[in-house]
Amino acid sequence: MHDKIAASRLACVPAVVRARLMARRVDLPNGAVTVVARFYTILAEAGDDPAFPKRASFEAACKSESTLGLLLRVLEQFAPEMCLAEGRGLRRGFYRARSLRSSAVTASDTRHQAEPRGWPNAWKSMLPAMQMAPITESTLARHIASINRCADLLPILTCPPRLGWLLAWEMARTFREEGLRPATIASYLGGLVSLASHGGADTQAIAGLRSVQAGLLRETRRVPKLKQGRIEVLYEKGGYAEVVRAIVRQLDRAAECADWREAAETARATAAILAITLNVPPRSGDIVSWVYGEALVREPHGTWHLRWQQEKTGVWLNAGTLWPEVGWVIDEHLLGGRPPRYAHRRYTELIGMNWLSHEASGHDRRWPSERVSAALGVPLHDLRTLAADYLRLHDPATAAGTVSALLGHSSREAGAEYRAISNQTIVQRGWLEIREMHARGISRL
Repeated sequence: MHDKIAASRLACVPAVVRARLMARRVDLPNGAVTVVARFYTILAEAGDDPAFPKRASFEAACKSESTLGLLLRVLEQFAPEMCLAEGRGLRRGFYRARSLRSSAVTASDTRHQAEPRGWPNAWKSMLPAMQMAPITESTLARHIASINRCADLLPILTCPPRLGWLLAWEMARTFREEGLRPATIASYLGGLVSLASHGGADTQAIAGLRSVQAGLLRETRRVPKLKQGRIEVLYEKGGYAEVVRAIVRQLDRAAECADWREAAETARATAAILAITLNVPPRSGDIVSWVYGEALVREPHGTWHLRWQQEKTGVWLNAGTLWPEVGWVIDEHLLGGRPPRYAHRRYTELIGMNWLSHEASGHDRRWPSERVSAALGVPLHDLRTLAADYLRLHDPATAAGTVSALLGHSSREAGAEYRAISNQTIVQRGWLEIREMHARGISRL
């Protein structure tokens, strides 16, 4: 295309953008001039804001995913002052249409993962009873996955697959040879305990399984947890100060990317997850399921409220009004690069949608923890421990009750470990005060 033809087609494009395009015309990809000219023509005819185009304008200009991708890349480079956030939503629509068949395959694979694999007939006969037991779907899936892991060992074991102490002991020994930690092995055997308990196995067999599992759990309590080392490293970086720095890093990363890029969306979502943990540290399976207008509610004046029912315990946890700074970060994720004045309108559009994906369906339940781990170096659950540690060090006398309320424990037993550690801190501080009193007395002699 000759320069005169290109300049003629770009006549409707703002002079600054047109000058940039013409200066690099020889480097432009095929079709760039045509799609940009068509887009700005549509903006003018619709009276759309060229600084913040509506999704309808992108739809009218681009009938295919490739055309939209070309337009967004060109605008990102030559019209950086334009907000391309609405183009992100349309591009995701093209993604969904393209991946319908692969999504069906993925769903099929996911269902297969929750099915028994390599189980003996005796184990299979107990499965219906476990499926009818009063346990959540996620717990059932976890038990089945654990039992599948145990079933993988059966071909190399010398004992028969009869549930009981001998089988559990042999499996534990074999898992150890593979290098697994006692806590992991106990979790795998927990699936067999559940199967035997709900499936009607005799009491002696159940007791045998539980005795091996209990031994592993006692060993687990003697071995330092992996998260201890992670938390110590986080403390060295500043604890919650490092969490705040991670939020700033994610928002800066989003600002460096065009609004239609997945990297910008992911960075803002990660910042929002981290910000929420400053107010209340949820579990990954909970935070991934929240919906605008249900768990997360935004008032027109900008205040956010959070209340949800925990998946693990069934207990409702009311975080109340979120701190203004936290609400501001959530707004940044909600807007996705749009002007701040559109915050509540955007919220109204997304009521009923998942708060992280901004779609009807959410991410995988591990996604929030994976994003936190990538941004901070620790999984999301470690931030629950960090919050408990801060409260214990601030006021050990009241920490146990405060931690239980903050983390949404369903029973006194759930917070037993935090209570024991808090009591240790109280005793340690008391002993230090006694030593200081004695030291002052000796110094006066």
